[in-house]
Amino acid sequence: MKEILNKLIEHQWLSREESRRVLIEVASGTFNTSQIAAFLTVYMMRSVTIEELEGFRDALLELCHAVDLAEYQAIDLCGTGGDGKNTFNISTLASFVVAGAGIPVTKHGNYGVSSACGSSNVLEFLGIRFSSEADFLRKSLDQAGICILHAPLFHPAMKEVAPIRRELG
Repeated sequence: MKEILNKLIEHQWLSREESRRVLIEVASGTFNTSQIAAFLTVYMMRSVTIEELEGFRDALLELCHAVDLAEYQAIDLCGTGGDGKNTFNISTLASFVVAGAGIPVTKHGNYGVSSACGSSNVLEFLGIRFSSEADFLRKSLDQAGICILHAPLFHPAMKEVAPIRRELG
């Protein structure tokens, strides 16, 4: 991590492969919380390149719990979170509206990290049960036109980062 941090502090960009590798190593528990916090802090202080985003995406796809729901041709609605504007869960509301209009929705969400309430907080309060089982998700889409993809169930790699993000606010 020291090499990566030094590179970033010197205002250099990471290659796609470096970005992929660092996220895989973060997910595997290679780095301690201080190192991860330093890495996240650097990214809050600079812009991210397309190549870096591609590397992070590659790592997340490599590490995710994939479920094939292609037959539903659902749209994926996911909020941005952390806008700092104390808005309500717009993407959650939009998901209900879109599903109610007859368009299948796969709603990604998570607990609030940088705000008091994320979409998973809202959905859990409403009694929604989270599952990553394909049959459960298909049944939800068949019956309600929407299924909930609770991020920690599909991106277990992020468990190393979530508590640190929460502490950083």
